[in-house]
Amino acid sequence: MKKNKKKNENNFSIGLNSVINDFTNKHGTLKKSSPGDIFEHFSNHTVVSNLREEELENLNAVSTNNAKGIDGIAIIINDRLIHDLSELDTLGKNEKLIVKIGFIQATTQKSFDENKFTGFVSAVINFLIKNKANPIEPFSTILEELLGKTYRGRLQEEITIDLYYLSAITNHSSYKNLIDSQKKAINNRSDLRSYKLNNISFWQNREIIKYYNKIQEYHKVKLVLDENTRVDEQKSNIEMSLLAAIKFPELKKLILTKNDNIKERLFVDNPRSRIPESKVNDDITETIRNKKDNSYFIYLNNGLTILCSKIIKHPTEDDTFSLTYPRIINGCQTTYVLYEQFKKNKKAKKLDNIKVFVKLIATEDNDLKEKIIFAANNQNAITKDLQSLNKFHKKIEEYFAGSIEKNKLKLYFERQRGQHYNIKNYAQKINIKNLAKVYISIFLREPHKMKSYTDKIIKKYQAKKIFYKDHDPEDYYYCGILYYWLNTFSTNMEIKLHSKTMDMILLLACHLFLEKKFKDTGGKIKYLSNKNSAKTFFKDAVEFINNKNYLRKRKALYSSLQTEELINDIKTSQSIIQ
Repeated sequence: MKKNKKKNENNFSIGLNSVINDFTNKHGTLKKSSPGDIFEHFSNHTVVSNLREEELENLNAVSTNNAKGIDGIAIIINDRLIHDLSELDTLGKNEKLIVKIGFIQATTQKSFDENKFTGFVSAVINFLIKNKANPIEPFSTILEELLGKTYRGRLQEEITIDLYYLSAITNHSSYKNLIDSQKKAINNRSDLRSYKLNNISFWQNREIIKYYNKIQEYHKVKLVLDENTRVDEQKSNIEMSLLAAIKFPELKKLILTKNDNIKERLFVDNPRSRIPESKVNDDITETIRNKKDNSYFIYLNNGLTILCSKIIKHPTEDDTFSLTYPRIINGCQTTYVLYEQFKKNKKAKKLDNIKVFVKLIATEDNDLKEKIIFAANNQNAITKDLQSLNKFHKKIEEYFAGSIEKNKLKLYFERQRGQHYNIKNYAQKINIKNLAKVYISIFLREPHKMKSYTDKIIKKYQAKKIFYKDHDPEDYYYCGILYYWLNTFSTNMEIKLHSKTMDMILLLACHLFLEKKFKDTGGKIKYLSNKNSAKTFFKDAVEFINNKNYLRKRKALYSSLQTEELINDIKTSQSIIQ
């Protein structure tokens, strides 16, 4: 990526400047970056959000850390973005896998550079043939694992690849022959038989603006709701509430991606999550299969409860409503069983006449959301599964909120996805999983365990070693600050790790150096609350670990031996805090 030297000058069109400004407002940490750096992140965000039909929040998840020739890589498995080796553990054990990889290169050069374009294609080829001399982590390790014995047999088809070349300023029209020649360069290689090239796309000003504006559509869905009745009588904190029936063809619009995969993000507020095998599932399945009971499904099933930020009735179309940020908080099993039956025979019409009862509530009141979610699930024996609503998570949330009132660094703890959707700066938000990863890495000194089987370890440690009732919420706020600066400085390219997989071990190093200077968490927080101090400190910590050869070895960051060596190194090192 060629960077412009002056941060406030670019040659972008008015329209492109407008959407880029909208993007930087959402990612406030980018405002002081160069136009070139901003456009690189903007391009990754635009492409990946459209590939998945879900807005990308974590820009570092797809950034290649300035790798030569490629600015972004998105590995998507069954419509899920896999940006860390540990994410593979979230896939079902017997789940057939459809893998797609998107490669992105962005440029702000004034004229079309054919060599840069062909260099991008060459860099993609080198990545795919597993050039071990110049791996792009963590993506190279993820791909290697996918093609290994554990996952290769589960691939449903060849891995599909798409290349996206985004040019901010050019208005080049004679590129078709060049793209065709580069397609042949990929398709004719015998060492790329495991891959299927879908397309090479060349986006310029018009296409870039079009696809960025399209992202907002993915937060909304338009549904026909039969026999709907409003029940929100003069409740100031409930914008609209409905009781209705929805036919399965309409429900599909809500729950399925364009590739007919389930939208996992719909259920992040649902503490029951998916229960693969249960008597409840069997009963729902039997109701669907039984021709006699099929038409009575709406009477034999409890239905769904859906929380939204907004519900808007269409002004002219009967029984039609637009839902913004919908989340299914009850009825997860019903949804999954219907999906599984649909998946077995997508062309069959047996589900088309099935109606499901739905209760829809639109509110932006977080306390009310919590009560609704708890009430919707409290009737079932799942108390231990209500981790997103437990008392200690509430204490952490209150501490984060109190810190904002005390004019400390403004961070927001998200117990429920979309809880703080109105906060434009995504870096200021941290969810349960990421907070747990940081805590385990620094206080338990196990960053290597956060590189694989992360979800299993967090579940194992839950309420024992992490989020324990006697823990001090201040320690979790401190973890949030470390995570915030990691993302802020990485996104702004103010720090550059040798490998992106060094993120958690960097935070451990930061914690250990801070321990040498400050005995209490409050002292660490006060020091890190000053941006200039934090930036200098992070830069010095990055330099320290980048110079450790034992951390540069392939997969070194997955080993406790390297963690112990780093801990001992820091014990005997001089403080990097002035």
